[in-house]
Amino acid sequence: EKVIADAREVLKSLGVDGLIIVGGDGSMATAQQLQDAGINCIGVPKTIDNDLEATAMTFGFDSAVATVMDALDRLHTTATSHKRIMVLEVMGRHAGWIALHGGIAGGAHVILIPEITFDYAKVIAAIQTRADRGNQSAIVVV
Repeated sequence: EKVIADAREVLKSLGVDGLIIVGGDGSMATAQQLQDAGINCIGVPKTIDNDLEATAMTFGFDSAVATVMDALDRLHTTATSHKRIMVLEVMGRHAGWIALHGGIAGGAHVILIPEITFDYAKVIAAIQTRADRGNQSAIVVV
């Protein structure tokens, strides 16, 4: 509360009558606190995680997915030529949007996201099935 009150006083002393706050959950929570304290605020959702309520797609998400697609393109070549199983861990904290969208777009063979519980034995079985069919490489996105 003191930090918000201090911010209000500083903004008033500078003649600032409003803020545009760009960011994720923490930034939006701060914007709400400032608004509740009488400071005019506009919150602009921006997070690569794409996990903010009331948004279809946040700024940064598309770029993150494009980066995953590029990484997967490179990993496919390496996995195939060296006959390996590659695991790509992507950002997203507790949201699987980047893994899901990037994995689908980049042709991953297995995609694991935190919203869906998975069984390691089934993941191994899926990769083994690929091997049994002559595919000696696989890409897993988590």
